[in-house]
Amino acid sequence: MADHAVVLPDSEMVTSPPSGKTVRFLERPDDPDSDPLTFEMTLAPDGHGPMRHVHPEQDEWLEVQEGRLGVWVEGRTEELEPGERVTIPAGTPHRFWNAGRGELRLHGGVAPGLRTEQFMRVTYGLARDGAPITPSGMPLNVLRLAVLLSTYDDMLYLSALPVWLQRAAVRLLAPLGRAVGYDDRYVEYLPP
Repeated sequence: MADHAVVLPDSEMVTSPPSGKTVRFLERPDDPDSDPLTFEMTLAPDGHGPMRHVHPEQDEWLEVQEGRLGVWVEGRTEELEPGERVTIPAGTPHRFWNAGRGELRLHGGVAPGLRTEQFMRVTYGLARDGAPITPSGMPLNVLRLAVLLSTYDDMLYLSALPVWLQRAAVRLLAPLGRAVGYDDRYVEYLPP
């Protein structure tokens, strides 16, 4: 794997070395409210995919190019091999991970694309630059995370907690996060 110590904001690729993920953006939406974002993701053998979550407004699809994909969708677990694909409708709880011994390479996407690329650039950038993160790559600092989620509130929610509770927590904690200096812009991670 290449050295990912420096990734320019306009790079086609973002990495989160602590979680073992690399994403290369393939097709960006002309209209983020209607067009898809497609990407290629690699996940290291000891990497960690995202925790159980829901995309409230986006369908997601993942197609295995190389390796073995473990996927949990609404309580059902399966493993997919190269050439196999899973589609997860908006609002459906899901999670995925590397279920094999080698690197997992996926072709995937979300529709509509919304601000998924920006959210990934910020969270992967924070992880890459040493911010404490969960195994799946999300910031551990609850105030920093609340500020981010207050901006990217259409991206995802944890599937283990009611959405109304998560929204209430973000509304409560985001002003505190801003008061102590956390911001949602992170221009160092975003293209100009």
